[in-house]
Amino acid sequence: MIDRDAKILGKVNIIDALIILVLVGALAFGIYQFRGGGGIIGGEMRTFYITFFTEATENFIVEGMSIGDNLFDHARGLLLGAVTEIDIADAIVWNADQHGNAVRSSKEGFSSLRVTARINGTPSDHGVLVAGNRYGIGMNVPIRAGQSAVLTRISGLREADR
Repeated sequence: MIDRDAKILGKVNIIDALIILVLVGALAFGIYQFRGGGGIIGGEMRTFYITFFTEATENFIVEGMSIGDNLFDHARGLLLGAVTEIDIADAIVWNADQHGNAVRSSKEGFSSLRVTARINGTPSDHGVLVAGNRYGIGMNVPIRAGQSAVLTRISGLREADR
């Protein structure tokens, strides 16, 4: 089977065979990662509503977003979908009182922001896959919509009614 020249069946060098196996394995791993890394529940694209939240951001950032704007994952430059809802409320800021207890208050010129967008993705074990990128509740995601960008946390994810 292996001759004295370290060739398998007299044709392929063992080292060459190992290199080919490593390259095939690396290619398979790359395809696996590019397609989202497994954990896919349904496999088919579905429509979801994803909600992003930030406790306090400057009002001029809030004013730069509108319903209907395209919403991007700013870090990846990835179009996620379109803004369907924007909820603005008083900023949520925590300060210590005179006894050292955390007390909720607001901040002049700042608002809390909740942005919901309609996206298309594939359901997975831990959220939804969009273009091979996993999004799940609690993840920090810098978003861009309209003329504004802001660091948010995913606070909601639900499948759209069929």
